[in-house]
Amino acid sequence: MARKFKGPIFGPFFFKVDKPKGITSFDVIRQFKRKLPKNIGKIGHFGTLDPFATGLMVIGIGPATRLNQYTQVSTKEYIASGRLGFLSPTGDFDTEDGTMERVEIPPLSYENVKDALESFVGPYMQSPPAFSATKHEGKPLHEWAREGIIIEKPPVERHIHDIELLSFEGDTVIFRVSVSSGTYIRVLFDDLAIKLGTRGALEELRRTNSAGIDLDGSIKLDIFNDDDFDFREFLLNHAQPITDLINFQLLELDDKDALSFANGMTIKRENETDGLYWVRSNNQTLGLGAIDEGKLKVKVGFSPAALDKIDLTICNSLDE
Repeated sequence: MARKFKGPIFGPFFFKVDKPKGITSFDVIRQFKRKLPKNIGKIGHFGTLDPFATGLMVIGIGPATRLNQYTQVSTKEYIASGRLGFLSPTGDFDTEDGTMERVEIPPLSYENVKDALESFVGPYMQSPPAFSATKHEGKPLHEWAREGIIIEKPPVERHIHDIELLSFEGDTVIFRVSVSSGTYIRVLFDDLAIKLGTRGALEELRRTNSAGIDLDGSIKLDIFNDDDFDFREFLLNHAQPITDLINFQLLELDDKDALSFANGMTIKRENETDGLYWVRSNNQTLGLGAIDEGKLKVKVGFSPAALDKIDLTICNSLDE
């Protein structure tokens, strides 16, 4: 199928970024928008990180941003460092002076902390913190909280898949945790502290994995400050195919069915198992499809179809 360009010049790709401490997730997006051509398409992220947190952020361009709901049901992994004996309104040390309270810590052993930490494995009911992006009446909770209004949301079920105590020394607890999407590690650590008879706040948080994507080969943002930065070289070296974003099965279509899928039509696939598929044809990804009772339907269609690698031959038409 010939590639036709209407609007954004590239089909969907994604990038792995190692976010530094002290900037927002939207600051990361701004860096991409500042250095990449305007008609590269929409730029978005798959899951925010708090300003004090570091680690993996996945950035999508073009129709990749329409896949966000499919990445938010996956497991995320973090390395966290927290201190017992501190009560913070934000759940971390990124707070205004004078708002932290000291709380007494009972005598604790390594085994006490380890046992309490491991008791969280499995289903876990958690309410979002007052200082979070969760919305109430269309406004994030952190905006309400900064106006002096604390909104308490009812707890929802999360899941702790795996948790490991890495270190306990003095009042500092370092642990690795694998959780369902939407789990607040700040709240988890304070819940741990409460179980230990005190309160706690996070000092450091680093996301190391999201939906099976890790930090290996991730981008450092200072690459955008290089005087010799070339967006063509950047795209060629760092843009990753959309089929690597989520581990769906691949479904290959012939030219006839590929054209039908591209036009949004339902296709009979009676020999395939129900589920979500990356729909492919002629070494291109046409979109995300779902098979239900022998019928393939379009969930997210890509126009143009997604290549497996950035095609730099079309870069001459891009705005620098």
